[in-house]
Amino acid sequence: MGQLQNPALQANSELPENRLLRQSIRYRGRKTLRVKSELRRLKILEATLRIAARDGLRGIKHRAVAREAKVPLAATTYYFRDIHELISDSFMLFAEKARDNLDGFYDTINLVLDTTPAETLRRNGPQRKELAARLSVISTAYLHEQFTKRRQQMLAEQVFLMEALRDDRLAGLARSYREAWTAGLRQILKRLDSPSPERDATLMVNVTLGMGYDSLLNDQRVDYAALSETVARVIGLALGEQEIVPV
Repeated sequence: MGQLQNPALQANSELPENRLLRQSIRYRGRKTLRVKSELRRLKILEATLRIAARDGLRGIKHRAVAREAKVPLAATTYYFRDIHELISDSFMLFAEKARDNLDGFYDTINLVLDTTPAETLRRNGPQRKELAARLSVISTAYLHEQFTKRRQQMLAEQVFLMEALRDDRLAGLARSYREAWTAGLRQILKRLDSPSPERDATLMVNVTLGMGYDSLLNDQRVDYAALSETVARVIGLALGEQEIVPV
């Protein structure tokens, strides 16, 4: 288990965009003071996420959530004044979990870069192609796991992002969520001396969202070889190495 970090030090080392996302995650439901109450509140939000992934937002009703969470109906109305507050807080929980999951991936990539010679990180540096291939392998494995083992989370993501198009109260969090995702890639691409880190980070996010949508349509049937080739091509383009051979 990792050591606990000093919150002040963590805040100083945090990307501004990640800090914006963290600060945007503000739960609106009733505040809890006891552990038992907090666990019940989280249980209700987890149930709401499952319903959102399975039935869409139209399936989120107090009675349905109470049944899914196996709590009394009065519990859902006690913690959340109305359905919108319940939906909003479940999106907050989703964004919080998604941020932690993505941070783990970025930490892995940055660890690889930390142990890579400085000359290789520079554009046209030696062993650049080998580095791109290694990053492609890590990224492909990560995405394959997301597409095959995190279907519920991906469905919930699609549901909430679509709802954010209609609801200004969710749109701000959706933008912060997207920007935190892009910012992590942008930072990595800057370390890799990409000529266009902003453009390439946005491109990678858009390609990933598209591939995720395709995997949902295909019911998690993911062609690993095709995924590997796509990832290798995108990373190769961003790093100026056009002929990356996926492993």
